[in-house]
Amino acid sequence: MLKLIKRCPEYVSGYREYCQESYDNNVIYFLPTNPKLIDDEWFDRTKDWYDKKETEQIQGQPISFHFWAVDGEKFIGEFQLRTEFPPKVMSDIGSIGYAVRVSEQGKGYGTEILKQSLLITKEHGMDKVLFTINDKNTVSAHICEKLGGELMDKIPSYNDAEGHHIMRRYWIYL
Repeated sequence: MLKLIKRCPEYVSGYREYCQESYDNNVIYFLPTNPKLIDDEWFDRTKDWYDKKETEQIQGQPISFHFWAVDGEKFIGEFQLRTEFPPKVMSDIGSIGYAVRVSEQGKGYGTEILKQSLLITKEHGMDKVLFTINDKNTVSAHICEKLGGELMDKIPSYNDAEGHHIMRRYWIYL
């Protein structure tokens, strides 16, 4: 059974494998950590930074919470929640980001991650979330719509991973 958990050292090897699959398959929509950076000290080295992101201690970064999706011992994907709506969230990264390991796609995990993420969102006192989805990412758009996403608009966008593209912006009201 899939569950979302806080980052923890027990799943670092699975996270590394997930990252490697993403890089090997040229994933661009939610690019994780470069697997070459994930060594035996990576979790300890990055823990403080992730903790500070949850308490708004990193200037210029919105408050965000990171979770890993696991099914038993298997690492499935990840989820990130941003609880505020500064310009970068509104025009680029959205409130929620999630991804499913390439080898686990097409098995319903994306829908389940998003369902559980909406419960976590409510626990953080939010009444809505903004999804920003590349117009070509029809699978993610379908999942968002299936779970109540209302298309706000489509806007031109740019980021290093995806280049120039059209971005769909969806609200999900909780």
